[in-house]
Amino acid sequence: MICRSCGELAKPIFTLGKLPLVNSLLTSPREPFEKYPLDVMLCSGCLLGQLRDSVPPEKMFREYVYYSAVSGPTMESAKLLVSRLIEGMTDQRNALVVEIGSNDGYLLQFYREQGIQVLGVDPARGPANAAALRGIPTVQDFLTLNLSRQLPKADIIHANNVLAHVPELNDFVAALSELLKPSGACFVEVPYLGDLLEKCEFDTVYHEHQYYFSLRSLESLFGRHGLFIANAESLASHGGSLRLTLRKDDTHAITITDAIPADYSDMQKRIENISNNLKTVLINLRQEGKRVWGFGAAAKATVMLNYCGIDNELIEAVADSTPAKIGMYIPGTGIEIRHPEKWIESQPDYTCIFAWNYAHEITRRYAQEYRGRFFTPYVLPEAF
Repeated sequence: MICRSCGELAKPIFTLGKLPLVNSLLTSPREPFEKYPLDVMLCSGCLLGQLRDSVPPEKMFREYVYYSAVSGPTMESAKLLVSRLIEGMTDQRNALVVEIGSNDGYLLQFYREQGIQVLGVDPARGPANAAALRGIPTVQDFLTLNLSRQLPKADIIHANNVLAHVPELNDFVAALSELLKPSGACFVEVPYLGDLLEKCEFDTVYHEHQYYFSLRSLESLFGRHGLFIANAESLASHGGSLRLTLRKDDTHAITITDAIPADYSDMQKRIENISNNLKTVLINLRQEGKRVWGFGAAAKATVMLNYCGIDNELIEAVADSTPAKIGMYIPGTGIEIRHPEKWIESQPDYTCIFAWNYAHEITRRYAQEYRGRFFTPYVLPEAF
């Protein structure tokens, strides 16, 4: 295939086969659902990881069940970032902060509390309506270059975990450049390809995430549209991410160094080993008469469960506190999502944390209430 960013040839890295859309939860275990291919490719030119096949954004983002404000760590990270950036603002009264993929207003609310003008852009009806209830004005649409020309220029732009979602990368980045004032700063968070290949956290791959970025691919993409990387931070979130600071003035540009493994030819075999080990542990626990729940009906859960062929024979239910998810079923599994109170009442022998990026927070929060044992798909019970 041809790279969607630079136009060079992209070659296969690994495949997860055909899987359901991760946020298309079901009202019944018998409700029909669609599957789409998940084949990951790597551009030989700019080192951009990308899915071979694209699913129309309307199928994934118009009705979206993820609400950022539900996640304590996400909220805390947003609050700290905003506090840091506000300290450096010289004219708060006249500043405008725009967030692309603003969800339920989880980040922009911290600016608004300080009297700073904000604007969100997000196509998902539910989260955008929740943002409006918080007093966050939100344009319910996908960001395009045409739309950006109709919006006021921004002093600060945030685009957290949204660049990986857009089908037209060049149009989207051109829109960011158009929207940003000459003296402004744009903050972008993206999944890092180096971490994906090194850690083999394959459940972070799903149809909504069309791209997995190397620093080289980001420098090439943004530079094409007059944006330059002034800073790059490594983040632990989502299994390994980058937070970039972008400016229009190239005098701020930093020297880019990447950490992409030279050899990733065993990626498929490593994925299969993780899958086989997890399913074997669950089968053994069932044979021993042990009860197992999951925790965190995140996108990662849908990928992991479906790729491994795990259903409600092996996992009774998955606990999750997101109101829009409770009572729904994870496609392809027959597994119901229930409130954490039901999980505490049930007291299963083991709990697999599918939202493993929040495993520390989850185990700490429920240390006094849950008497069973936690594990994750990557750290199995034998390793405890």
